Amino acid sequence: MIRITYVGHATVQIEAGGTRLLTDPILRPRVAHLRRIVPLPPLQELRQPDAVLISHAHLDHLDPPSLRLLRPCPVVAPRGCGRMLEHAGLGDVIEAVPGERLRIGSTEVAAALLAHDGRRHPLSRARETLGYFVEGPEGIFFAGDTDLFDGMRAFAGALDVALLPIWGWGARVGRGHLDPARAARAAALLEPRVAVPIHWGTLASPRAPWRDDPARPARTFVRHMAALADAVEARVVPPGGFTDIRRGDAHTFNDV
Repeated sequence: MIRITYVGHATVQIEAGGTRLLTDPILRPRVAHLRRIVPLPPLQELRQPDAVLISHAHLDHLDPPSLRLLRPCPVVAPRGCGRMLEHAGLGDVIEAVPGERLRIGSTEVAAALLAHDGRRHPLSRARETLGYFVEGPEGIFFAGDTDLFDGMRAFAGALDVALLPIWGWGARVGRGHLDPARAARAAALLEPRVAVPIHWGTLASPRAPWRDDPARPARTFVRHMAALADAVEARVVPPGGFTDIRRGDAHTFNDV
């Protein structure tokens, strides 16, 4: 069984085979001009991961103050992020490269290159953006931020869960990101049993038009999934909620 806790934005707690992983931790109510518009879950439930997986260096994905709230554990991040993390006081940093495989607890984590600009700031040097396959009793794919790309179909095979970004923090989703329709097409290419939307309904800029209706992107994703990837279950988990995914779960679409 897999337990997926959607902390919010791209922060997900993955519990599989007795191993606990935390992705792109944002554990503060505000990052730069972005504010969390839903409550944070109790931090004591998130503070003891076996490892942290960082997809890329953007401020809303790599947040050193949030990482310092966790107990010391390995932090896996794209190459080029190590010095920044070490300067922030993080001691056990692994710079991963596409194709690399790491043993973490009872799982094996494989890094894959995604289609997203991974620079810290627009004028900083280029960095890669990674997705992670978590392989244990079940197969999980975490895509912190990406657009559709030609090689995505090659990721299909033996995936139980795909954690797919479907929105952002502003009024629109720009190039290099998935919106609800492109995320549904990604699910059709990846062919997981279950697709869980992430990167929605949590952090918002002051003028984000969906601030008063945070679930709007998730509802739109479910509609596109029914039209474009009806063989994949769309399972929406609200920020702060969790779901258990077992082999043989029935196919359902969520009302949000």
